[in-house]
Amino acid sequence: MTTLLDTHYHYDFLPPQARTVFLNEIAEAGVEVVAQTLTPSGFLALESEEKRRVEASSSGSPSSPRLSVGFHPWNIGRDYQRELDIFAHALTRTRFVGEVGLDYFPRRLQQVPAETQAEVFRSILDILSSQRTDGPYVLSIHAVRSASQVCDALEATDTSGMVPIFHRFGGSSDELTRLIKQGCYISVNPAMLATKRGRTYVTQVPLDRLLLETDLPESNERGDLGKTHARELIETLNATVNRLATLRHQDPDELAASIMRTAQQLYGACPAGS
Repeated sequence: MTTLLDTHYHYDFLPPQARTVFLNEIAEAGVEVVAQTLTPSGFLALESEEKRRVEASSSGSPSSPRLSVGFHPWNIGRDYQRELDIFAHALTRTRFVGEVGLDYFPRRLQQVPAETQAEVFRSILDILSSQRTDGPYVLSIHAVRSASQVCDALEATDTSGMVPIFHRFGGSSDELTRLIKQGCYISVNPAMLATKRGRTYVTQVPLDRLLLETDLPESNERGDLGKTHARELIETLNATVNRLATLRHQDPDELAASIMRTAQQLYGACPAGS
């Protein structure tokens, strides 16, 4: 069995009392998650919660997700400079970054102007380019009606120490070509496969640039049953692999193994039995 890595999971949406059960359930299925966060202060809160959970665990080596420090464009407030300071400090403890990016959907622009979003995103890239870690910073990027602007920002930055991943890409064909030429990756979830354009795109992305994600849970208002969340995650990942395999005319197991080799290189996740 091949281990699967969900590179974009909102683990902090799970109630704390459901997390241990959730992690145990997905571990039994050979699945791991990268825990995206919405703000740097949210990352710190999740990090503290995880430390307490692990310390209180009766297991000798309890499972933990890979924690990612993010600053979602929806969550940019007036105190964004303080959050950026927290972001820089958090990079001493993780090299995973997300969810960050730009959202130029009209309703979102009414909440956070494009200029503010762009300033915060540029600041994030500048912070990343000025700091160094043992491995590359791996970014999960939110880009709604803004893929070209994201690519512009990446081109204007020294990204030699970064791996940009477009989460649930929905831009144009030209933007897809551009980001692939820039060395970016795509993480695929069912929402992307629900559109004709998305299904076409996943056949055009080089195999070694593909990753898996679920973007689950859909909100932080759902029940606290860890087993239910785990089952939903596992079923979603497996369905995504099978749908991708059909679209790309590949064997599902071989496709999953190839995607996991990429995940191993970026996140340190390993195929089962390796």
